[in-house]
Amino acid sequence: MALGLRGRIVGAVLVTTVATLAVAALALLGPLEQSLRKAALSTLKNDLPKDPAQQFQKLDLLGLTNPDESASAQFSLATTQQQLATRVGGNVYVLGYPAADGQGQLLLPRDLEVGNVQADSFDDVATVFRSGRSLSSFGSIDGKDYVRVAVPFRNAGLQYVLAIRRPIDEIPAAVDAVRTAFITAALAGLALTLILAIPLAMTLVRRLRRLRQAALRVAQEGPVVAVPEDRASDEVGDLTRTFAIMQRRLQHQEEARRAFVATASHELRTPLASLDGMLELMDDELRGGEPDLDDARALLERARAQSRRLGRLAADLLDLSRIDADVQLRSEPVELGELSRAVLAEFELGTSERGIVSGLVDGVGPVWALGDPGSVARILRILLDNAVRMTPTGGEVTVELSGGRMPALSVRDQGPGVRPEERALIFERFQRGRDTGGQAGFGLGLAIGRELAARMGGELVLDEPNGRGAKFTLRLPAARAPDAGAVALV
Repeated sequence: MALGLRGRIVGAVLVTTVATLAVAALALLGPLEQSLRKAALSTLKNDLPKDPAQQFQKLDLLGLTNPDESASAQFSLATTQQQLATRVGGNVYVLGYPAADGQGQLLLPRDLEVGNVQADSFDDVATVFRSGRSLSSFGSIDGKDYVRVAVPFRNAGLQYVLAIRRPIDEIPAAVDAVRTAFITAALAGLALTLILAIPLAMTLVRRLRRLRQAALRVAQEGPVVAVPEDRASDEVGDLTRTFAIMQRRLQHQEEARRAFVATASHELRTPLASLDGMLELMDDELRGGEPDLDDARALLERARAQSRRLGRLAADLLDLSRIDADVQLRSEPVELGELSRAVLAEFELGTSERGIVSGLVDGVGPVWALGDPGSVARILRILLDNAVRMTPTGGEVTVELSGGRMPALSVRDQGPGVRPEERALIFERFQRGRDTGGQAGFGLGLAIGRELAARMGGELVLDEPNGRGAKFTLRLPAARAPDAGAVALV
């Protein structure tokens, strides 16, 4: 059965801890023992005379084989050995007359520890007899560890070897003590790790499970479900807070969708009912045989007005679908002056009928910006449509251009303006200000304009009020004027 997240976390912590302790043990205990051995050997060498065999070279070692001189020679040799053994705190042997095996014969065994002598292989002595050079090494004698030094010397023309042994049995004891302390500390650390890891894993899993249950409820019941709070300053807390933000945005979008459905149902019902009624009246007029042409023209004009409302709604919804689908926009130089004149020409008929004066203020000359020509024109149409509908009869609507690092296109009207508390609200989807002058709408235009501006690397903002009306400004990245060609309009 697959382990859950809690088991995996605890297992990972346990494996990591054990592996860390094992590596630490290998890195500590092995080098520690080697370091202690080297230190013991170095200490032994420091305790030895500069030439440890010098005193033995002066002795009459041949007298050991002469019955008349044997006692005196043995006493001198034993005395010298005892003095050196006392100095180094170990055992000292002198071996000579190497046999066929190369080990040599122990010259004075009677006052030495016979057990150690019998257990000592003297393999280092055999090596020194063969090489003629001093040798430092480690060895085991009767189960005890020793540091060994073997020094060759000559006496009366014969070759001898001085063998020095110092026990270092305290080193294994020290290593064992360190090993025991390390294992005890490791077990305590492992236990502490488990004590900390298991509750931590349980807490983490519990928080994730709570977040999962909230996600399932959101999926089943919708974004109205409240997400539990998690104030912890870690990744799970960040995830929970991010999920809560997503849930609130989903809830806001759901509320906006419901508001749109309600608004669209109301707004669509009115023009559709009006269209149906006017078409029915026109049909009755035509079937009567003698239609009233003036009345028919009035009905037709009203029908066209309702048709234009439906057309604007269809265009807004199409723009929203393109924005949500992340359709790639073009990015090319756009001359804002020529584009503004072309779009203003589209509004001449409507503004002249209401006596509204519209014009372009372009004293700065050609203004080139980088963007999608169709999207820039769409934003300008939205701003001009709002400005014309908000401006009273006989008022004025102006389009102003400015250059610089961020070229700008501003539309100013003489309507009621925007209330301070509604300055951010009007850029959201399906949201409108209260001072609309009785004009119908769906609250989509400015939201579409701001999102298109952001997609082109610019921004659409409402400037601070300066007198009557409102002033909306579109800023875009600057562009160099092309060498030739015309501005494309959509």
